[in-house]
Amino acid sequence: MFELYISFFFVYSIFAVVNPFLQVMLRNVGYSYEAVGILLSVFEVAGIVGPLVIGRKVDKTGRMKDAILISTGFSALGIILLMQSTHLWLTVVALMISAFFLRSLLPLLDTVATNRFNGDAQKYSLLRAFGTFGFVFFSLVFAVIKQPNQGSNLSIGTYALMGCLLFFFPVLTWKEVKQPKIQKTIQKTVVAKTANWYDVAFVVGLIIIAFNRLSMSAITSFLSLYLVEELHIDAISLMNGIGAGSEFFAMILAGYLIQKKGVLPVTLLLISGIGMIVRLLVIALVPSFQGVLIAQMLHSVGFGFFHPAAIQFVARRVKRSHRTIGMSLYISIGTGLPAVLGSSLGGVIAESYGYRTLFLSFTGFAVVSVVMCLMFWKLMTTPAIEEV
Repeated sequence: MFELYISFFFVYSIFAVVNPFLQVMLRNVGYSYEAVGILLSVFEVAGIVGPLVIGRKVDKTGRMKDAILISTGFSALGIILLMQSTHLWLTVVALMISAFFLRSLLPLLDTVATNRFNGDAQKYSLLRAFGTFGFVFFSLVFAVIKQPNQGSNLSIGTYALMGCLLFFFPVLTWKEVKQPKIQKTIQKTVVAKTANWYDVAFVVGLIIIAFNRLSMSAITSFLSLYLVEELHIDAISLMNGIGAGSEFFAMILAGYLIQKKGVLPVTLLLISGIGMIVRLLVIALVPSFQGVLIAQMLHSVGFGFFHPAAIQFVARRVKRSHRTIGMSLYISIGTGLPAVLGSSLGGVIAESYGYRTLFLSFTGFAVVSVVMCLMFWKLMTTPAIEEV
């Protein structure tokens, strides 16, 4: 169990660099806001495909540990190529490789944790919160030492590679636990009844999640540039650390509410949507250090409640035999596709109308997610597809 906690801790050392600094790396090469939005969309498209392909492969073979190690290695390769990139084609290739494999790591780890804990939301939330602690720890360390140098892609990439190494070695110590494989031979009469490894609520829930994350994409794709270029605040790592830190106790609370108090995932998704509306409005209407600080604290509700609810939602709506692909669909369709659309649309809006309009307009997507939670409340509260 210790090695799983350490793995979650160190995997977020990679994201503590990539999440806030990827857009900065692209700007360092000289790309315009619109071009950055398009390139981030390329990154997100590859990030959609990767988890689906690798998740499906793991469900068939059960070789989870190997998939994680290989994905880590190729993520590092993509980062190395991006560090050296000065041409558009190399940038595109680097983004596709890094996203394809890097975005596959989290659904794989979430599947390992969910299966290890037999769907216990409280135990998962504690583990995931430890990953958040890793993100906060490294973000604050970077802020204190004033690294990486945001004007140097070599510096940014080096710190990301260090994160890959720190994560790789704990995973090596894992004892390979075979995932449950999809049975290949099933009688036709049984197939007719059980071919659907998900239910209707899973589809509706993914749409709700997608709109919620579409509202979030304005922040994930453009907050760092907004800080540096409009507010002139050189505190990217600090602000990301504050945001991640705020989610720590929210995640633990969310796990407790789900596991011990019987709170259903849709309730927390509804609260998360409301939180995103408020957060985006604060960023847009209070353009200052204090405004961004308040908005980052609201990350506790926008994501701290959201992620444990989404993981438990997948566990309730997808059969265990297909849980890896279910988690991959959550990452790809629920978060990756909205990020693609949000990056592209956000780049155009920021270029043409500015950041304030960008953040204000994206509140609309959070409103849609809240309305859908209420409209489909009865469906989303039906019993789980099988015992979690």
